Amino acid sequence: MINMYRILSKATILILLAAGLLSCSENGGGEEETTNGNAVRLVPVETVEVVDGSFDDYIRLTGTVEALEDATISSETSGRVLSIKDRGTYVQKGETIAQLDDRLIEAQYNAAKAAYEFARDSYQRLESLYADSIVTTQDFENARTQLDQARSQFNQAEKQLEDASISAPFTGRIESRMINTGELINPGQPVARLVSSERVRIVTGIPERYTGEITEGTEVDIFLRALGTGLIKGNITYAGNVIDPETRTYAAEIEIDNPDRLVKPDMIADLQIKRATLEGVVLLPRTAVLRNEEGASVFRSSQENGRKIAELVSVETAAASGPLIQIISGIDIGDEVVVAGMRTLSSGDELNVLNTSTNLERIEQLKEQDRPVVSY
Repeated sequence: MINMYRILSKATILILLAAGLLSCSENGGGEEETTNGNAVRLVPVETVEVVDGSFDDYIRLTGTVEALEDATISSETSGRVLSIKDRGTYVQKGETIAQLDDRLIEAQYNAAKAAYEFARDSYQRLESLYADSIVTTQDFENARTQLDQARSQFNQAEKQLEDASISAPFTGRIESRMINTGELINPGQPVARLVSSERVRIVTGIPERYTGEITEGTEVDIFLRALGTGLIKGNITYAGNVIDPETRTYAAEIEIDNPDRLVKPDMIADLQIKRATLEGVVLLPRTAVLRNEEGASVFRSSQENGRKIAELVSVETAAASGPLIQIISGIDIGDEVVVAGMRTLSSGDELNVLNTSTNLERIEQLKEQDRPVVSY
């Protein structure tokens, strides 16, 4: 009987110890006991120390590449095609692209030339005779009229002979041809497309609210998606004065050199257009700012009994560009602000700061990672 009592006493002690251990384990999952008995979560975060700096205020747009000179060359006369240059051929200004059969045109030219020379000689003879009153005024006027008619017919024949050789109006590359050797073509029929891409322009539309801020000469950063190249610097070379009623934008163009012809017409370009440079402003990563129906806020670190505690504070924002946003009120120089880990953070949580830097250092890292996107 005594042995049975001892066994039950030992079992009771073991059960009580197990219950005590279980209770301790339930209180230890990332929480600590405070002096007033309330549990506080310890949340891992990254923070920045706020310092002032400068801010380049950009707007982001997309544009389309166009060749400065891109023309469809058409025939101005009729005839059979004797020769035409192949696609991909580079031609100089004035060089022949296609040659038409000009034998009939040349014969007409020679006849018109002979008639013009005869009329000119006749007029010159009668001019001296008319000065001596040997011929009548009517004969002299008839000779002048015949000369004018012969000159017009000669000029017309000369133009037709020139048109039989279809030449390049500018230096460029034949990108396509619409006719083949042996075909009979008529006036106005397209012959070839000629493109000059050693210098190109990027065409975009500027929202009307930026009228007066973005004008000719404004700096532009250009990124070409297809090429994957780095930043290309440029300036707006043309800014329109007319608003498109459908898009509420005005046209703008940026011209850039393209000596290697890697930039091709109809490519898409991402543009960052500089509006202004703001000095002595407070900047944060956009992701640090939380938004709800009440406005914008950030988590600030505050000291309580030697611990860093999360404090949700309202802020007022201003200009934003890419990964950056300007804060104009709510935080001060020297404050420590949470920039990573705040999605699971609540006001009053203790901060376990894994990494800290200045806001400017963090921003430089974000700039290197950032790629332009379409944004109005």
